Amino acid sequence: MFDGSITCRDVPEPDAGGGVVLSVKKAGICGTDLAIASGDYRVKTPLVLGHEIFGTAWKVPGGRSDLLRKRCVTEINVGCGRCEFCRVGVKSHCLRGEALGIHRNGGFAEYVSTPLDNVHVVPDSISDEEAVFIEPLAACVQLTKMAGIPAGSACAVVGSGRMGLLVIQVLQQLHPQRLVVVGHPGARLEMARRFGAEVFDATEVDLALALGDAKFDNVVEATGSPRGLEFALKLVKPRGTLHVKSTHGLPATLDITKVVVDEVRIQGSRCGPFDEAMGLLDNGSIKVRDLVTGRFPLEGCKDAFKIASSRDTIKAIFEL
Repeated sequence: MFDGSITCRDVPEPDAGGGVVLSVKKAGICGTDLAIASGDYRVKTPLVLGHEIFGTAWKVPGGRSDLLRKRCVTEINVGCGRCEFCRVGVKSHCLRGEALGIHRNGGFAEYVSTPLDNVHVVPDSISDEEAVFIEPLAACVQLTKMAGIPAGSACAVVGSGRMGLLVIQVLQQLHPQRLVVVGHPGARLEMARRFGAEVFDATEVDLALALGDAKFDNVVEATGSPRGLEFALKLVKPRGTLHVKSTHGLPATLDITKVVVDEVRIQGSRCGPFDEAMGLLDNGSIKVRDLVTGRFPLEGCKDAFKIASSRDTIKAIFEL
């Protein structure tokens, strides 16, 4: 099991295995990567982390020369193609499934192997750095798919980190009647304000007083912390929905009595539609350029992970 250490070393170039090998150009560090690096999210090692991947098609299967050297991103889930979920097109829940950077080698490397049907060609209108956000943005879009959020709803986001700042922008597409963000003071919370949210300092002792009796139809928990779930539940209206996005790998407590009495829906969501994410970036609805606040070579992985875990950093990426 992983002991919390991370290092940079030489590994063999992966075999395409009938799929595609991408030459990685950029890869983003996300909360799951940080949880694995800390040892909170347990995985089998040795493992190359990284699932927010952008690159060019380096090796392609026979008959797909049209993909060669194309700018591409990859979905992370690898399905068996045979189980009940794969047969209905839900490979993210494959009974024998794996995920890049979690169960099999991911994109913090010069090359990564991925199935052909995971690959999406990136339009020229989306820059290389913007393309790194396609996978996490798709995951944010997915929360609106799993539990519908009607236009004009009152919404709150707990957590103003990497995922929270994308969630805020996705919710803004639904024209919420009110959009509140609770987070720690700093660059991230200020960015939430720039995106049009009402912001509240999570460290203030009078936070409850500042929020008053406000309750919300939809509350998104994106803190990356077990404590965030308990606080997020306090903000949900009766018969509202608590959307859970954290993958910190740790146990969390929840007031089940409140869930039952208030008839609260708890909805997790995982990976989402790449085509919709690319559409939002393409038409300028989602802004990500200013979210990248740290760029590192692979050889600087220790510094990259240390800085990525700081609250002063919004998004750190590897550049090859």
